Amino acid sequence: MKLLTKENILKNQVDTIEQFKVLSYLKKRLSIDEFTIYLIDRFTIKVIDKNKEQGYFKYNNKTKAIDFYEKNIKNKEMER
Repeated sequence: MKLLTKENILKNQVDTIEQFKVLSYLKKRLSIDEFTIYLIDRFTIKVIDKNKEQGYFKYNNKTKAIDFYEKNIKNKEMER
């Protein structure tokens, strides 16, 4: 798990294309400055708000969509 700094977020500095797609999605839909953001795996970004509530945004290779989960899931199908 890797914490993204404000500079990382501003410059879209992530490790994979899938993480870039998730980060772009989050930047369009959330006030990203209000959250702490972590890179979890190749497909997943974890978001924590000021109330310590967390959520996981995962890029889905099959649907090309961003899915939201309250808990981190491992889905081998997404990695293919």
